[in-house]
Amino acid sequence: MTAQHVDEVQPGSRSLNEEADVRFTSRGEPLALRWRAGIWQVLGDPMHWTSSRNWWEPGPSGIMGQGSIMTQQYWRFRAQTGPASPILVFDVCRDPRWEGWRLVRVTNLGSG
Repeated sequence: MTAQHVDEVQPGSRSLNEEADVRFTSRGEPLALRWRAGIWQVLGDPMHWTSSRNWWEPGPSGIMGQGSIMTQQYWRFRAQTGPASPILVFDVCRDPRWEGWRLVRVTNLGSG
């Protein structure tokens, strides 16, 4: 996966806010994602980053945080359901306000 600014919006990209069932390797990296009745196997090396903000700053959902500083974890990875399926790029987020992981963006590499 080539380096790019993590906030950069790509053609074929759409924002989401859906529960994400993510499976991880023993090293803590994403291995697979269950999404919309499919199991998406991670390809290559996923990219990890964190983001922090003050609790009083509303997030994308407009919900105020808890505590003094909130740290969100993100993973971006390419995945596909099988050799003939399209390759999509998934961004998942773990936020202290939510239980589990959320799928926040999907990009179709075949678009644009």
